[in-house]
Amino acid sequence: MMFSLPRATVRSVRTALTALLVAAPLQGQGMQQASAARQLFDQTSLHATVSFAAGTVILKPAASGMLYRMTADFDPQRFVPISKYDGAAQSVSLGIQPTGQGGITVSSREHLAQNASIELSREVPLVLDLNFGAAEATVDLGGLRLKRVRMETAGSKALVRFSQVNPGRCDSLVVKAGAAEVTLESLGNSRCQWIRLGGGAGGVNLDLGGAWATEARVGVSVAVGRVKLTIPKDLGVELTLEQFLSSFEPRGFVRDGKVWRTPGYAQATHRVAVNLSTTVGGVNVAWVP
Repeated sequence: MMFSLPRATVRSVRTALTALLVAAPLQGQGMQQASAARQLFDQTSLHATVSFAAGTVILKPAASGMLYRMTADFDPQRFVPISKYDGAAQSVSLGIQPTGQGGITVSSREHLAQNASIELSREVPLVLDLNFGAAEATVDLGGLRLKRVRMETAGSKALVRFSQVNPGRCDSLVVKAGAAEVTLESLGNSRCQWIRLGGGAGGVNLDLGGAWATEARVGVSVAVGRVKLTIPKDLGVELTLEQFLSSFEPRGFVRDGKVWRTPGYAQATHRVAVNLSTTVGGVNVAWVP
């Protein structure tokens, strides 16, 4: 005798199956591989927290119909994978975290062989929290419907790229970096009205290209390190400097009291106010068409 389940039940079963966190050993290695995924059904938003303790991580937009997907190779002696979804809160936690509470110690290149690929939906509004330890991160947020982004990185390198315009409205992008090199590319495509980057020791590269909203504010504070600004020639930029033992080459700017402005700032269609605070280091500017 044949029978059929109610559609709601079928959907619940499919949802559960696609959300499983599966871990399996990699042949011939001490590493294990974990995978997790969930399809997009009736979710109207997503708050995603991505934590990656050590290794190499790539984050990018998911294929149509997917809410999230993760694959990761990890050291089971020192780390565990994370995949926790809360349907009521419409939130998910993904990544790799240490097995204990004593922090992270990277003692060999083998430990840095850990890697993960994480994908997030571009079809729902997204609040994103990123936490990277001794990791090298490549993050492409192009086309995601970003509402708010926060990123903390302790060391190594982090590249955050906005390869496509955010189709939504972003309130803020906040980056806190330790001894790390941080690069933000095509910031205008983020459509974030307020951007703040704080660094302890390391290099900061800010590419102010992209499709800005009418006006935006960018604040950068670096204790020890250099700051490089890449600025399109047709973008109106107002630069305020708070410097100590640092250098700045004002070529391409016109001074107006305590601020520096690009020529034609008042008539520019898109304008960005940048406040820079550096203690030891320098500020370099590159102009692009």
